[in-house]
Amino acid sequence: MGNNLTSKQPSNLITIKEAKNQLENFKKAHPKYNGNEYALRSWISLEALEEYLEFVKKTAADKKIEITGIEFIYTQYKEGKPNMENASNEDYELTLMFAPTTEIEGKNVGIDVLNSEKDQPLKLSDILVDDSEDGSESNPNLPDPNKLSGVANQINSCPNMCL
Repeated sequence: MGNNLTSKQPSNLITIKEAKNQLENFKKAHPKYNGNEYALRSWISLEALEEYLEFVKKTAADKKIEITGIEFIYTQYKEGKPNMENASNEDYELTLMFAPTTEIEGKNVGIDVLNSEKDQPLKLSDILVDDSEDGSESNPNLPDPNKLSGVANQINSCPNMCL
């Protein structure tokens, strides 16, 4: 994203106390997900994140789509069974996918900016949800599922990539 660094403080910074309170709220509400059994943190290189944001902004601008934010979607690389243990996140590797959002009917909606047409954002809900009974594609207007999308990953859940 170039060398145009700004010293402007982001508006979404929180206090250390707020961060601790939010972590404690999560631990109390989800005691099963604490410790090394599940990944509670994720990591992505700054370079990969900046590259993606630059791509999203440019692609969206070229297609006349206003981007309002980034949506993070919890996923995992490997198949797992319900309530399966996941010691140190090695068994099924939790991760996050991410995609840009745009405002549709007053809501921030995840989109595939790469496969969107000019002034026509392609909603993730249309391409990631299989509404057919037999698993075949039911809408011929949607892109080939083997085609590259504007959804990204390269977020690695801790503790694999973190201390």
